[in-house]
Amino acid sequence: MKTNKLFFLFSILLGMLSTNASAYDFAVKNADGVMIYYNYINNKTEACVTNKEKYKYSGSIAIPKEITYEGRTLKVTEIGNSAFYYCSSLESVTIPNSVTSIGNNAFTHSNLTSVTIPNGVTSIGGYAFEGCIYLESITIPNSVTSIGESAFRECSSLQSVTIPNSVTSIESYAFLGCSGLTSITVEEGNTYYDSRDNSNAIIETKSNTLIHGCKNTIIPNSVTSIGDYAFENCRSLKTITIPNSVTSIGGRAFYYCYSLQSITIPNSVTSIGGAAFKGCDNLKTITIPNSVTSIGNSAFGGCSSLKTITIPNSVTSIGDFTFDSCSSLESVTIPNSVTSIGNYAFAYCDKLVSVTIPNSVTSIGEWAFQGCDNLEKVTSKIAKPFAIYTDAFSYETYFEGTLYVPRGTVAQYEATNGWTNFRNIVEEDSTTAINDVEADNTLNTVNAIYDTNGKRLPATSLDELPSGLYIINGKKVVK
Repeated sequence: MKTNKLFFLFSILLGMLSTNASAYDFAVKNADGVMIYYNYINNKTEACVTNKEKYKYSGSIAIPKEITYEGRTLKVTEIGNSAFYYCSSLESVTIPNSVTSIGNNAFTHSNLTSVTIPNGVTSIGGYAFEGCIYLESITIPNSVTSIGESAFRECSSLQSVTIPNSVTSIESYAFLGCSGLTSITVEEGNTYYDSRDNSNAIIETKSNTLIHGCKNTIIPNSVTSIGDYAFENCRSLKTITIPNSVTSIGGRAFYYCYSLQSITIPNSVTSIGGAAFKGCDNLKTITIPNSVTSIGNSAFGGCSSLKTITIPNSVTSIGDFTFDSCSSLESVTIPNSVTSIGNYAFAYCDKLVSVTIPNSVTSIGEWAFQGCDNLEKVTSKIAKPFAIYTDAFSYETYFEGTLYVPRGTVAQYEATNGWTNFRNIVEEDSTTAINDVEADNTLNTVNAIYDTNGKRLPATSLDELPSGLYIINGKKVVK
C-alpha cells in the first residue's frame, strides 16, 4: 500500500512537472470552435497537442488531422505529455489516425468513458490514462508496439482489453488496480517483456498485473517465461493454463492469487521464483515436474489449503520459508537430491504428522519445522548426524514425538547438538519386543501409543485397542 501511494504521488509530480514545462506555441480552434493548444515539433513541420497553463479542456473534443497556422499547414502527429492532465470535465476525445504517439500523463485523471486509439499510434506513454476511473473500454490497434509504465493504472471501470500481437513491451504497473477487468484477450504471437530488463517475460507488470481480475487465463504457446509479479494479486483468477513453452516462473508471479485452486506446471519449467505462489490460500494441489531444479524462498508460503506436495528429485535445496504456514499440509516427500532445508522451510505446518529427511541433507536451518505441533514422527536417514539449531523443531516434537534414526546411530544423535533435544530417539527398524507387559495392559499416560505406520493413537492403554502390533517408546508391543 505504501508503494502504491509513492507511485501515485510520483505520477502527480511527474504530471505537474510536465504541465509546467509544456508551454504552448500557438492555439487553433477546431471545427467545433473549441480552442486546442499546440507545440511545434520536427522543425515546425508537425504539431503536438498540448495544454495551456491552468487551462482545463472539457466536454467532447475532436482533434483534427491537420491544422493551418500563419499560412502553414501542419500535420498533428502527437498528443504531448500531460496534454489533458487532470481534465476532470473531459468526457470524450476523438484522436485522428495521423497521431503516432500518446505521451506520458496525456489523459491522467480525466473523466473519459471510452477511447479508440487510431491505427497510426505506435506507443502509449507512461501514466497515459492513469486514474481514468470512468473508462470502460479501450481499443488498442495492432500498430501499437509498446505500452508504458502505469499506462492504465487505476482504471477501475475498465472491463476488457485485447492486446494485439504487435505489442512487444508492456512496462511495469500497466494495469495495476484495474479491479473491474474481467477478461483479456492475448493474441497469439506475443512475447511481452519489461524493456528495462529485456527478460522476454509475459506481461512483466510488477503489479496487480495486466490480467488483474481475470477469472480464466490461457497463456499462448509463444510465451517462454512468466515474469516477476506477472499475475500478482489477481484475486479472481481461478484457473490458468501454462503452456510447455514456458521455462521459468518468476518471483511473485502468482503472489496472493486467492482464488487459484490448482495449477499444473509443465515439464518445460526449470525454475520457480521466490514467493511465486505465496498466499494462494485456496491452492489445494500442485504438481512440480522433474524438470524443476530450483524453488525460490517463500515459493509456497501461506498456501493454507495445500495438503500434499511432492518435491522432485531434480531439486537440490528447499529455500527459506518455502512452505511456511502451509497449515493444511499433511505430508511431504523430500527427495535424496536435496542437500539443504532452509530457515522456516516448513514452519507452522500445523497438520504435518511425519517427515523423512534423506541422507543427502547436510544442513537444516533455524525454525525449519517450528510450529509443527503435530509432527510426531521424524525419520532421519542421515548416517552421520551434524549439529542443527536447537529451535529447528518445536517443543512438542522434541518431547512428544519420536526420532527414528539408522541402526547403530542412536548414541551419535544423542550426543549431537539439536538432535539431542529429542526425548525419544530409536533405531528406525528396531524389532525389540516388550516381553513383560503389565497384567492389566495399562500404560502410563505419558507413553504415547503408535500403530506400525507411525500414527499416534488416542488410546492411553492397550485395553482400549484390538489385538495387534503397536509401538510404545520406539519398541514393538504385541497385544
